[in-house]
Amino acid sequence: MIGAFAVVVSLIYLALQIRSQNSQARLSALHEMSREQRRTTAIFAGERISDIFVRANQDFGSISEAESVQLIVPVTNLFRAWESAFLENRDGNLDENVWSALSRDYTQPMGASSFQHIWNLRKQNYDPSFQEYVDSNQTEEYISR
Repeated sequence: MIGAFAVVVSLIYLALQIRSQNSQARLSALHEMSREQRRTTAIFAGERISDIFVRANQDFGSISEAESVQLIVPVTNLFRAWESAFLENRDGNLDENVWSALSRDYTQPMGASSFQHIWNLRKQNYDPSFQEYVDSNQTEEYISR
């Protein structure tokens, strides 16, 4: 009887520990996604990338090949961070309210013609379900002012 009681207590303790670890893992994933998003979007605040971004939105063909690379790298990094958040949400590791807020931060730049152009160039590099998700999002005009 004492042995059975000890087993039950051990199982309850184990369940509580697993629940706590899952909660910590979700919180850690959220912090990592937020940090990656901030790091990636901060690149666009630099004068050089901002200038390239604005000119690429007017006419992507007007920027040089080197400038194209300078823009494609941070944009694809942003897409990769978005994909990571999408996969975490799909796997149930993000609260739906958190995912909605994060997703809005990612979908807004998709209204920029340069982001759409780069997405079409690189989307085959991402998870098929993420490709479908991005393509199904309705984009609105990107407004910078």
